[in-house]
Amino acid sequence: MSRNPSRARTALPLVVALAAAAPAFSADVPAAEVAALRAEIAALQARLDAIEARASDSAAAPPAAEPAAEPAVVAEAPAVETGPGLDVESADGESSFGIGGRIHYDTYAHDTDRVSATGGSEFRRARVQVDGASGGWSYRVQAELSGRNTDLRDVYLERDLGGGTLTIGQFKPFRSMDELTSSNDITAMERGFGSASGFFDTRQWQQGIGWLTGLERGSFGVSAFSLREDNTARNEGWGTALRGTWAPVLADDRLVHLGAWYSLENGGEDTPGTSVEVAYGGRRGPDALIFESLDGADFEQRSAGLEFAGVRGGFHWQGEWSRATVAGALGDGRLEAAYLQAGWLFGGVREYDVGEGVFGSPADIGGGLWEVVARVDRIRLRNAADVEARRVVLGANWYVNEQLRFMLNWTQGEDVATGDEPSQLALRAQYVF
Repeated sequence: MSRNPSRARTALPLVVALAAAAPAFSADVPAAEVAALRAEIAALQARLDAIEARASDSAAAPPAAEPAAEPAVVAEAPAVETGPGLDVESADGESSFGIGGRIHYDTYAHDTDRVSATGGSEFRRARVQVDGASGGWSYRVQAELSGRNTDLRDVYLERDLGGGTLTIGQFKPFRSMDELTSSNDITAMERGFGSASGFFDTRQWQQGIGWLTGLERGSFGVSAFSLREDNTARNEGWGTALRGTWAPVLADDRLVHLGAWYSLENGGEDTPGTSVEVAYGGRRGPDALIFESLDGADFEQRSAGLEFAGVRGGFHWQGEWSRATVAGALGDGRLEAAYLQAGWLFGGVREYDVGEGVFGSPADIGGGLWEVVARVDRIRLRNAADVEARRVVLGANWYVNEQLRFMLNWTQGEDVATGDEPSQLALRAQYVF
């Protein structure tokens, strides 16, 4: 049982007083009782001394250290980047989410010759896209809001596979450098006649599967797909395309690009036919009909092309030569298309993605860059005289910053069959977010 030291101190004066008075009444008390009382007083004094010694040691010693509290676990915040678009990535880098898009607003003025055309303005592209990654897979959903209907563009799942990237969904088949270059990065406002602006009308995006691998100095891609884009009817047509690129010269400000591609398309039940028509006088201007295909199971088109492009400082060039054989009512149509363009970036260098074999926007735009470009396009039906269209494009581009660009194009066209020679002045405001 514990004893209270303060009570011991209170009893001590009484004990001492009794001890002092002991001689006075010892004569009346037996000696044995006096001796016992003195022994008890001595024991109490010894106990009191021990208690006071312990109290003194406790006051002098520093307080016992309490166990250190474990540091609180603070979850790392996700990384957020803005401009262009919004990108969010988890702290462990395992998941991401992004949202962005593009606005291309065009204005046209025509100088017509034999065929009338109406100028004005339009939203050439107004797209919103969402993409992200989680669990080893990534995705993209891109919707086109311009025009009368909302259409899907890139809509796919992707993952790494065998040293490359596997794509499942709707995407552009691997054919033509001009076609695969993003509309945000092309230097003239419209693509050439060997792209979906000619050979592959209504088949720019197709639904299927593809695999693309980037090499140290090139790329290789192969794709298999149905002949259906999101806004067209289901059908049993199918196709395949492959493309390879090689960059024998690859440096920060010097590039030589070589490429080749091949595409085979076969129709099936409900496969729509196509008309190879080209806007030789600029978009929304007159069209020249080059060839009409069969439809259904009779549809067939075989296409191939060669690419040559390069960069030397601010100077860049790009060209393609392509051919297509298309099944028609009176026999196969043998088409040939080609383009050549060259441009100069004042104070900048055009970027190149070696893993995809396409050009990008200029590097290090900074406070702004200017660019001039010239381009010639041609398409003809090789087995028919005078079925041919040509155009020349002169342009100027002002890159205000990474997000904003203004484009000015003057186009002079010719339809050899009709002798029509229209021209057009077009202006684009482009914003990427």
